[in-house]
Amino acid sequence: MSSETITRLEAENAALRQRINELEMRLEAYHTGNAMLRTTGHTGAFNEFQGFRTTVERASQGIVIVHLEGVITYVNSAFCALTGYHALVGRHISTLYFEYDLPLLDRGLQKVRYDGVWQDNISLRRSDGAAIPVHIDAFLICDDAGQPAAITVIVEDLTEELRREERLRLFEALVENAPDAIGVANVRGNVIYANTAYQALTGCGDQLIGMNAFDGIVEHDRQAVRTALARLEDNNAVVLDIRIQRRDGGIVPVSAAMYAQRSPRGEVWLIGFLRDISDQKRAEAERFALQQQVIEAQRAAIRELSTPLIPISETAVIMPLVGAIDSARAQQIIDTLLEGVAAHRADVAIVDITGVQVVDTQVASALVRAAQAVRLLGAQVILTGIKPQVAQTLVQLGVSLEGVRTTGSLQTGIRLALDHDAIRRKGAGR
Repeated sequence: MSSETITRLEAENAALRQRINELEMRLEAYHTGNAMLRTTGHTGAFNEFQGFRTTVERASQGIVIVHLEGVITYVNSAFCALTGYHALVGRHISTLYFEYDLPLLDRGLQKVRYDGVWQDNISLRRSDGAAIPVHIDAFLICDDAGQPAAITVIVEDLTEELRREERLRLFEALVENAPDAIGVANVRGNVIYANTAYQALTGCGDQLIGMNAFDGIVEHDRQAVRTALARLEDNNAVVLDIRIQRRDGGIVPVSAAMYAQRSPRGEVWLIGFLRDISDQKRAEAERFALQQQVIEAQRAAIRELSTPLIPISETAVIMPLVGAIDSARAQQIIDTLLEGVAAHRADVAIVDITGVQVVDTQVASALVRAAQAVRLLGAQVILTGIKPQVAQTLVQLGVSLEGVRTTGSLQTGIRLALDHDAIRRKGAGR
């Protein structure tokens, strides 16, 4: 600035200081009970000034008054607290700006001088060098003659607001890029927000907004959802598996987590998180099928071990039985015996029950049915391993073993079978 400009600003500053001194003198006169002050009508003006000054000093916004050229003549306490400066009066307002923002400051001062107002969002430089985002409202002050005299600037700290906006943008980015479908609906189910994943899950795109979310649930699952929503009234989050019907007709199994949230206006919002579990369901189905295959293989192995059929000659087979015999195993015994006799073209089938501890009506009936079935194939059944208590039980039960040859020991049965085989071979040799 030129020396003439500085001289003029100093003169204006001195005039303003003189006016402030006059007001302070009036305040002192008021407190000392100056009668002339009370009778000349200045009391009302002074009280008005005092009220205005108290309001400005206690304002939460920073307030600055500068000359038309930018020299600071007044700052309130809030502005000092915001910027960290304690002595700004007499300094140029550019002190509070970063160098790269000085052209913006010049344009702003010109705008307020010519247009009377200037509003903008800028950054001020604190005394420690930190940047403070603020919103400013600047307006022109004119003297009694209507000539521009100074500029008043009201400054509002935007730090918290920008932090909220930043968190909101971060939240929106997280939600929009989340792999899970996220939606918000009113209590009637009308969708008021759906992230990209939700729009893709349903196949509806941005047309999902305004649609009813319940219509997209497979009808069979809607009752479960209604029951879950009834629990949401108690602010309890619920998780359940449901199926979503896509616009193209496809069915997508999802795990849905839902809870209720009140809007700023008190409306109840239903917020849902939907995770596509198609891969999980597919893996579970494959795992279940594999388990069934393993179980069936185990059952087959157990059947083979529990009812083994052993050929002991060209015309004889033996089936040693061990353990308990229920209806399922009884049928298995008959099936295995018949298949073995047919496969080996056996004339004699030895069924050894030495390892069977309990012979009841069910077991006896199974043995009789097995013998009858084998006889239909043209073979003979030899029942071995009948212990005394078993024989007594069979008698008490009245079981008829007609057509079944019995022996007390397995050895005897094998000898009979081998003798039969020898006779057959001898006969075949003649």
